[in-house]
Amino acid sequence: MSLPQNLEAEQHVLGSILANNACFDRVSSILAPDDFFEPVHRHLYQTMADMIGAGSVASPVTMKGAVSDDHRVGELSGMRYVVRLFAEFAMPYAIVDLATAVKDAAVRRELVLAAERIHEWASLFQPGAKTEDLVAECEKLFSDAIGKGRAADDGDAAVGAIEEISLAHQRQKSAAVPWFIGEAQQVLGDDLEFGWLVGLLADSGGGKTSFALQQAYHAMEAGYPVLFLSGDQKPTEVYKQIASQRASVQSNDLRKGRASDAELESVINLLNQMRDKPFEVRKMGRPTTAEISMWVRAFNRKFGKGLVIIDHAKRVSFTDRRTMLAEGVNQVYGDLKALMQETENAGILLMQRNSDGQGRDNPRPVRGDAYGGAGALENLDGLIALYVEEQWIDHMLSTARTDKRKSDVEARREFVAGKAELVGLKARFAEGGIRKVIKREARFTRFSSLVEDWRDQGTML
Repeated sequence: MSLPQNLEAEQHVLGSILANNACFDRVSSILAPDDFFEPVHRHLYQTMADMIGAGSVASPVTMKGAVSDDHRVGELSGMRYVVRLFAEFAMPYAIVDLATAVKDAAVRRELVLAAERIHEWASLFQPGAKTEDLVAECEKLFSDAIGKGRAADDGDAAVGAIEEISLAHQRQKSAAVPWFIGEAQQVLGDDLEFGWLVGLLADSGGGKTSFALQQAYHAMEAGYPVLFLSGDQKPTEVYKQIASQRASVQSNDLRKGRASDAELESVINLLNQMRDKPFEVRKMGRPTTAEISMWVRAFNRKFGKGLVIIDHAKRVSFTDRRTMLAEGVNQVYGDLKALMQETENAGILLMQRNSDGQGRDNPRPVRGDAYGGAGALENLDGLIALYVEEQWIDHMLSTARTDKRKSDVEARREFVAGKAELVGLKARFAEGGIRKVIKREARFTRFSSLVEDWRDQGTML
């Protein structure tokens, strides 16, 4: 009898992982090696899982030697078959559906085998014999077969949920990386929980990197390791910016040698202290999510789970160039979200705001300003906008249509000077649209709370 199988879906799953290793993070909770019908597919999936788990890239090149010629498929050797999977079967955009199809076939095989075993028992059943043991065995067979369709950790998930709830009750807070500024927690509704991916949106030059580096240092001070993937700055520049923020020394003075002896000593002391902190900075070009996955896993092996900051979203390439922008960006966000869940890190993804605000009377950011548009944000657990209205005053004056509008804008200059605004564009555990004003110290490229010295936390119009 032919058992249920879906060999084509198995090929597509393997080909997609070879093309983009981040696909493994999206299916690892769905599929186990034994779910594959074809023995060579089971071997390839296990081999790729071992390589990715060890922080290596699984590709037709790196798998040479891991797949022997004994693993033949028809007339193709094992390595030729790997190359064919990579070239002909990659469909990363449909990876979850394909993995579900493979799992569905595996469950149906288990049910068929269970039915066959029950039929065999029934044929040997003797009248008058006790039926309780047979019925119990039949129920166990079907239960095991159906249970194969559940995620591998479903049974443990209930226990894990109880533990998380109990710990949260004891600590009166969730297990998360704390924000360095209370207003960020208020607009998001919580701290940076492990497994979350939160977007931070700002204009070019609006301070998103400065904000993120303050968050990085605060996380380290609280005992959480930090991985900072920088698209624009070298590691030495990142360290210098953090030190200048902490020591209240202008970065330009450091760069041009104008800092005083006392300021220089303070910065050097801070840099020496940071050498012992669990902090890693990596300069990235235009990586794929598979490369980011490799860096994050290597970081976790060294330091354990912590905070991952990616600066910025447009730097991350999506592999299938045939997709539309929103679909490709959504795939990137989905891969990164799956990576945070798989590795149990908290993630911040920096986004340079689109120029849409230039065409509006009120340029305050909205969800559609995010990279990929509002439709690409479904995989984010939260999205915070960092808005510096002071930078928009001159533009707003140049586009004002009436004298009254110009007068209103000019009157705001003093009101918004030295301030910024955090806007909760998407929040899982907070009411959407919450806005909080914070202090902006441009000369030190840093932000701070206004709660202690400016009690009026009203919104900016």
